[in-house]
Amino acid sequence: MAKGTKRRKLKRSVALLNVSVILFGFSVLLYLTSALFLRSYNNSLSTRKQEISQEIAMLELQNDAVEVEIAQLASADRVDYIAANNGLTRNSSNVISIMTGENGD
Repeated sequence: MAKGTKRRKLKRSVALLNVSVILFGFSVLLYLTSALFLRSYNNSLSTRKQEISQEIAMLELQNDAVEVEIAQLASADRVDYIAANNGLTRNSSNVISIMTGENGD
């Protein structure tokens, strides 16, 4: 009986070793696949981030240009010029200034 139990133990250890090698190989394959996928995904996210950063910079530039244009359109000199071209004059007694903001600006 001693021979039979040794063979069984040997078969079990060989079977366990085979299962371990197969699981190890499978885990290495999964690791390589996930590493490649994650690297590719990371590259695509990095590219998208750069595109968004460029878009933000472009929109900020457009916003600055629009702010300058608004400031020019709202200037009192422009309003006076248009009024003078249309035959209107400014009556200082009818002008009311409204201060906004915390410091009176």
